Parts: sequence; C-alpha cells; structure tokens
Amino acid sequence: MNERQLDLDDLAPSLGLSAGDTRSLLAGALPLTLSIARNLSASVGGTTEFWMTREAQYQDDLARVRADKWSQDLPVAQMVRLGWMQKPSSWLDQIDTCLRFFDVPDIDTWEERYDRQVESAHFRSSSAFDLKAGATTAWFRAGDLVAESGPKLPAFDSQRLTALLPWLRDLTRVPQPEKFVSELVSLCAGAGLHVVVLPTPKGCSASGVARRLHENPLIQLSARHLTDDHFWFTFFHEVGHVLHHDLEMTFIDNLDDRDHLDVFEDEANEFASEFLMGRTSMRWNGALSRREIVRIAHANSISPGIVVGQFQYRGLLRPNQHNGLKRRYVWNGATLETRRRT
Repeated sequence: MNERQLDLDDLAPSLGLSAGDTRSLLAGALPLTLSIARNLSASVGGTTEFWMTREAQYQDDLARVRADKWSQDLPVAQMVRLGWMQKPSSWLDQIDTCLRFFDVPDIDTWEERYDRQVESAHFRSSSAFDLKAGATTAWFRAGDLVAESGPKLPAFDSQRLTALLPWLRDLTRVPQPEKFVSELVSLCAGAGLHVVVLPTPKGCSASGVARRLHENPLIQLSARHLTDDHFWFTFFHEVGHVLHHDLEMTFIDNLDDRDHLDVFEDEANEFASEFLMGRTSMRWNGALSRREIVRIAHANSISPGIVVGQFQYRGLLRPNQHNGLKRRYVWNGATLETRRRT
C-alpha cells in the first residue's frame, strides 16, 4: 500500500470490503479468503497463491501461539515428576507431548472433551477452592489413564455396590494404604465402579470427584490431607453422589469448604456421616476420652481416626484433640503409603 501510495479508503473498494472490514483485515482479525486474495493480487500485487500461503502461515502461527500458552498453563513439571508423561525437550515438543497426554489433536478438542467437563461441573465455589482448568483436567486425564489400564468393568450395579458397603467400611480399619487401596479398587470394580487414588498437581485442590468415564461411574480421590478420616469420609461422600445423583453432572469436592453447601453436598455429607457413624449420637454429652473414641470406632466398624474427624467437624472435639488416633499417609510419587513415625 505504501509503495503504491494507497490508503485505506483507496484499498477498501478494490477489495470489495467496507472500511471497517478492511481495518479488521489489516489488523489480522478478518481471515484472508480466496476472494480477498484475488482482489489483493489485482490491486496490490503478488499472486493469489502468495496471499493464500501468507494467510495459512499466519493462522498456523496463531494456533501455535495459542497452543504454547495452553501448554504453559498446564502443571507440566509436576506431570513429569508424577510419571504422567515424559519431559518435553523444547517448547514445541511440550505442545505435542501435552496433546498426546490428553489424546487430542488440538486445543479445541481438549476444550470439548476436558475443559467443558470442569466448566460444567458442580462444585462449591469459594476463594479457598483453587481449581484451575489446566491442573484439574490433567488430574482427570491421569485418572482416566489409570482406570482404562485395568480390566474392562461390568455394567454399574447400584444394588451390588450398596451390598458391598459394609465390606468397604471394614477397610477403614486397615492401617496401610499399601493394602487397602488395591482391595478398595477391586471390590468397587466388581460393582462396575472405577476407583482411582492419585495426588493432585498444584492448582487443583479437589479432595475427590465423582464423574462418569464412558459408561461407568468413577470416583477419584486425592487423599488431600493425608489422614484416614479425610480419605474415607471423602470416599463415602463420593459414593453418596454415585448412588443418589445423576453423574451426567461432574461433582468436584473440596471438603474443607463448609460455608457453601447445597442440596447435593448436604445429601452426600449426610450419606457418608450416617453410614460411618450411624450408631453414634452426634449430640454426644459424655467425655470423649481416647478409650471412649476407640470403643465408638469398634461399635461402628470404623477406624478411630474417623470418629475423631467427625467429632472435630461437629465441634465436639477441638481441632488438636486426639489427632494421634488418626492414621497418616504420604505420597511416594503417585503411590499412597503409610507415613512412618519418627
């Protein structure tokens, strides 16, 4: 335009565009079509093929910039450390590696398959609930891969899961996650329910999630506080979602947040609490000694740590009381293990 001493008012009519559309074209906001390329060739110079090649390169560069920003928003270093994917060798390789991890050809497909699942999820919104799309979708995808690596499950059977609940409650008394996690996964698989236990990367503060993977429900647990009371209450809370709520909706839970409850979370909390502590009054008036807590745990076939956690939640114990009865865990990579006392 400068070489030919053309201004915008001269160029617009020769391109068959309005002045506004011509400004958008020059700003890169209006795609350069075959029709515009022909008019550019006639009015400014260059062949039609020249302009279409420039447009294709420009759009490719835009897509690469967008993909680079997307991959930078993912917790790549943690995904590598947890063994979810190989360390990328460059920024371009990082884009390709992340797309392969999600098994998608492009970001649009990722948004449709994963980001939309988070955007449409049901979760209690609060400033304490740190839930970034990149970290959360990475955790979801890692859970998918673990679940899909196992044998194909039968169709989900809610009655069978309900019948299994007493056996699942008995697992709360097994101290070592090295022993009970595999048993938990196996028992639930028999009822057509996936269970996955994986740490969350930074940016995903979920305690657990209940969602659907293909035709089967999936419960994914993060063991967020690394104590048995939090782990097991979260598990039975998610079971409440699976048994009583429509998993066309994804339920993402952060059980630290007590101020933003709704009917779904109230029902899931009530299910977990009644199942675990059903034989114990939550309006306890007696002394809650260590011996009494162990007695209550034995009567309900649960671990003493769960009793402590429930009484602390209801204000019947102070947050620092009887915490020695809670069993504590540690993540060794992506494996939950017993925390050894020093």
